Amino acid sequence: MKIPELGVGIIYFSGFEETIAANPELIQVIEIEPQTFWYRLHNGLAAYAYDEAAVNYLSSLNKPITFHGVGYPVAGSLPADTMHLQCLHKMMERLQPVTMSEHLSFNNLSINNELYNTNFLLSPLQTDEGVNTAVTGIINYKKNFDIPFLFETGVNYLAPLPFEIEDGAFVNKIAEKADCNILLDIHNVLANEKNGRQNVPDYFNQLSHERITQIHLAGGFYFNGYYLDAHSGPSSDEVIELFEMIVRRLPNLKAITFEMLPEYITMVPKKDITLQLEKMNRIWDKRGANCKRRHQPVNSNNSAATSYTPSVSEWENTLGLLAIKRPIKNKTVLAETLIKDKGINIIQDLIEKFKGSLLVSSLKLTCRYLMLTLGMENFNTLLRTFWQEASPKLFASDNGTDFANYLLQQKSILTDRILVELIQYELASLKSFTENTTVTVEMSYNPLNMIEALKQRKIPAFRSAKDYLIEITPDETIVDQIKTVFHS
Repeated sequence: MKIPELGVGIIYFSGFEETIAANPELIQVIEIEPQTFWYRLHNGLAAYAYDEAAVNYLSSLNKPITFHGVGYPVAGSLPADTMHLQCLHKMMERLQPVTMSEHLSFNNLSINNELYNTNFLLSPLQTDEGVNTAVTGIINYKKNFDIPFLFETGVNYLAPLPFEIEDGAFVNKIAEKADCNILLDIHNVLANEKNGRQNVPDYFNQLSHERITQIHLAGGFYFNGYYLDAHSGPSSDEVIELFEMIVRRLPNLKAITFEMLPEYITMVPKKDITLQLEKMNRIWDKRGANCKRRHQPVNSNNSAATSYTPSVSEWENTLGLLAIKRPIKNKTVLAETLIKDKGINIIQDLIEKFKGSLLVSSLKLTCRYLMLTLGMENFNTLLRTFWQEASPKLFASDNGTDFANYLLQQKSILTDRILVELIQYELASLKSFTENTTVTVEMSYNPLNMIEALKQRKIPAFRSAKDYLIEITPDETIVDQIKTVFHS
């Protein structure tokens, strides 16, 4: 299927409206991560629903839209959750996306025949079996859409291993066998190089340039000795230089997209975002300028023929368990190798921070109260203890509900009447929205006073208890507490 030339774009999150309005000529296409506008329903009618207000806003822009999935990567061996497709198709009907893309990663593993979501995109096994697994996943996923599909090149914080096919060659084999386009994330590939994997020029030369139809750009920073694909702001000069070199050699480029997470929008000056978009537009105009003949992908220098090669299932189970800090019963060669890899610690840290953000996003008041009363160190210890007992969920609201119920089982929590009622209030708010129903909750203080105090990072003094009967109705103002949060 042919993709039209789309131009320069930005990934939209709630809060980016001013940025888009300020740069109408510099932004020609909007990309969205559809699942970040979803919330989980518990009314027995449908598994997921999307934020109508966000979809109405996107429709009003009158710009082409691309979808970039972030919750259902295509390189895993476990069966994909197809319940999300109904909601995805409904969004497609409304927004008519030009392309659909997903990550070349996995995020599920099986523990005691139970499916666990890692809340993080993990790197697939780079062997021939890994190629075939990803190809099967892509082909099966593509069947659900009648628009062009791309897979995104991923970030990998692990050291390269002897049995692996080289990074670029692995990606290209999958693209060729699945007959699929490539979304080249230049910042991901540079992060991999900075963390000890294949350098960007070699990676790029191992790819079929004709299959690269979209590029992602982002910014990052160093953390504990590793360079993170953090989506934290404009691209560095190094990224822009690589970007221009690559764009000049691409004969079939259709879109380039800037990625920045919403938590950084207030930290980055508006002029810096405009400058980023201006650079992207300038370089977009040079696309294909250095294409003199069809590029032949360079063969891998690594045959990946070693005495030991793990299976895909062993790789996913071992890496997945280490990532979520679960015990591994049988210390295989692979387990011993990955345990020694410092990249595992980075992955664990990122998952821990991300899972913490899931809870804070769905239980803002409870978490703020706990931070103020326990202190950050004790609060983080509480979170780690909870995650050791709980199974991660895809949706922020589900994780928040599990955490709230966990807290209500702790004797130390039950002695704090104010906290118990605050938890019950937030649970009622979540239930009201996800079940689309009115919920009442009894409280001995006015929650509005608590909310105002917590905004100022204070705990109000309730000198005498009163009786309040709070009626909570479904309210769009709490949608942000319900949505899924996927990105690392």
